[in-house]
Amino acid sequence: MPVNTTHSDTNLSVRPKPSRKGGWRLYAVGTLLAVGAIGVVGRLFLLQVVRGDEYAALARKQYESKAPLQADRGAILDRNGTLLATNVPALSFAVDPKHVKEPDLLAQTFAQEFGGDVKSWKQKITAKKTSFIWIKRKVVGEAINRIKTINDPGLITISEPLRRFEYGSFGSQIVGCVNLDNNGLSGVELFYDGALRGQDGYMVMQRDARGERRPDVDLPRLEPEHGETLQLTIDITMQSIVEDELAHGVKEAEAASGTAIALDPKTGEVLAMASLPSFDPNNPSEATPSNVRPRSVTDTYEPGSTIKGITAAAALEEGLVTVDEMIDGEGGEFALPDGHIVRDDHSLGLVSFADAFRWSSNVIFAKVASRLDPSSFYRYVRDFGFGISTGIDLPGEVRGEVKKPEDFSEETQAFMAYGYQLAVTPLQLAVAYGAIANGGVLMRPHTLKRRIAADGEVLEEVVPQELRRVISEGTALKVREMLTDVVANGTGRAAQARSIQVAGKTGTAQILHEGSYTGNRYNASFVGFFPAEDPEIVLLVLLNEPKNGYYGGQVAAPIFASIARRIINATMVHEEPVLRQVSTETADSTDGAEIEVVEGTVAPDMRGLNREGAVRLALAHRLKSGARGEGERVLRQQPAPGEIVRRGDVLYLDFGDTASLTLVPDVRGMTIRRALALLNEFGLNPRIAGSGGVVREQRPSPGTRLKEKQREIQLQCR
Repeated sequence: MPVNTTHSDTNLSVRPKPSRKGGWRLYAVGTLLAVGAIGVVGRLFLLQVVRGDEYAALARKQYESKAPLQADRGAILDRNGTLLATNVPALSFAVDPKHVKEPDLLAQTFAQEFGGDVKSWKQKITAKKTSFIWIKRKVVGEAINRIKTINDPGLITISEPLRRFEYGSFGSQIVGCVNLDNNGLSGVELFYDGALRGQDGYMVMQRDARGERRPDVDLPRLEPEHGETLQLTIDITMQSIVEDELAHGVKEAEAASGTAIALDPKTGEVLAMASLPSFDPNNPSEATPSNVRPRSVTDTYEPGSTIKGITAAAALEEGLVTVDEMIDGEGGEFALPDGHIVRDDHSLGLVSFADAFRWSSNVIFAKVASRLDPSSFYRYVRDFGFGISTGIDLPGEVRGEVKKPEDFSEETQAFMAYGYQLAVTPLQLAVAYGAIANGGVLMRPHTLKRRIAADGEVLEEVVPQELRRVISEGTALKVREMLTDVVANGTGRAAQARSIQVAGKTGTAQILHEGSYTGNRYNASFVGFFPAEDPEIVLLVLLNEPKNGYYGGQVAAPIFASIARRIINATMVHEEPVLRQVSTETADSTDGAEIEVVEGTVAPDMRGLNREGAVRLALAHRLKSGARGEGERVLRQQPAPGEIVRRGDVLYLDFGDTASLTLVPDVRGMTIRRALALLNEFGLNPRIAGSGGVVREQRPSPGTRLKEKQREIQLQCR
């Protein structure tokens, strides 16, 4: 049967036409997806390419942190390598108030250990709006262990170096002090702060899942550059002697304050520098600014007759006067053209210029100064270093005051000739006398001798610096001879040191107060050098407002002599001793009897020296030595230290017996190092009080019989 393949039109399916509205939607979605994709790609490009480093750094901050590696502050040494300032480990305590659990316990503990009331400590510990607050910094001693027993999550313990000054107040105004962050505040610590401080480093540490930091050898690390060690020019033994004798002199004279300087005239090296009252750099917060500053360079005064050494040098150098020229002293009073009267304490008639210098005649020096034209006089005063900074490496130096020639009045030159109408620092005057002592060359004073790197390499050796020649060697010799005569026969006789010749000049000056001189306030001073024939040390002593006497030769010169004797004994034993003429008489000698004159010297202090050192020191003084006892160090000696002995005499040295010591040895006047060596040698147990370098007192007293099992000796040092 045939198949009908014809379909009816009504059975055909009809497809709907696409909607124009739906197509638009698809286009919009596609466009949005494309824009979004572009945005994502752009953002990724921005994050990973443009700002990739920035975000990588932010990410690292989440799991890495820098831990500082603190540089050690450099040590400070004296010229012999003795440690003056160093660092010791200490702990500092802080709190996070938000995490403190037992504020009452913490407050009570800190109050017990460091003083203060519990309420104040608690207020500090519970402070609001902070996550870190210091409670007590740089703690040492047993307090650390007691505080660390407190297990409080809010207590933070941090290790910090504490600056320690080994000799306390001795040398403190030169060495200086630091603040809690070990930044220099004064003295060498401030002047050379950059060299001492060094440069901190760091190490990068990684945080673990708990947020704790852990080191990683693969992360960056910058090692710290530790500070330099500075070796100074000062000798701490000499410094101790200077301060000890200055303190004694200030007390005896009932002075308001005192200053002393010792320096090497050939190099300008400062050997000792002190002002009293002083301060302890281990406790700088307790010091007043006036006690901290080195008044030798920061304070000025009218020098009085000590300036006559400069006036004499200028007039002699210009050939306007000779040592032997006879000049009228006018009986002690001389009227200046403007009517002012110049007066002398020692009335003189017609005398030589040398005699006028010996007796410190203001009248004659006013006359001699008038022979110099003002510009020449001003030039010599300036060339000797007055009115300009010395350039010393200490902070706070002032220039002083010197009038210019155009500002001179009729009386200015006459008054300046004997130390008025100009203001100088003690250091300027000492440096000027250094030029007279060394043959006429002004040296730049300095406190730094050597810079040493942390690895021991010497970075710099400070070379002495000549500033200028101010007078000829011949003139300097003439002035030195006149200064020697002042001490031997004139106003400076109290400065004699017995074993060597001393040269120097006294000074007494009224203090200008509120524009006038009151007549009851004085500065008393003495400046000189020794040995006079080949000076090694210039020494200046100044007392401000002494009440128990006010003349320089009366109150300052004896301090000079005491310092000089002890310095000679303690630090100049290597030198050939200067022999003196010593007169001796037999027991039946009478007036007119023949007197034997022999060469003599001073007996050095042998106590505490070992056998080899004692024999060597005796030979240096041209003395023989006799020993007894089985010990290793000198216990006693005869003649006693400081006594005049004849050349070739025998010093009898008792070395004692370490097994049978029965009497307490005498260690007064010894350096602490020598005293400790002696006492330890004999099995005694010294206990030191005070911060000085010289033993001033001891208990039990010397010669006290030791009781059974008594081994402790109390030493008071200053």
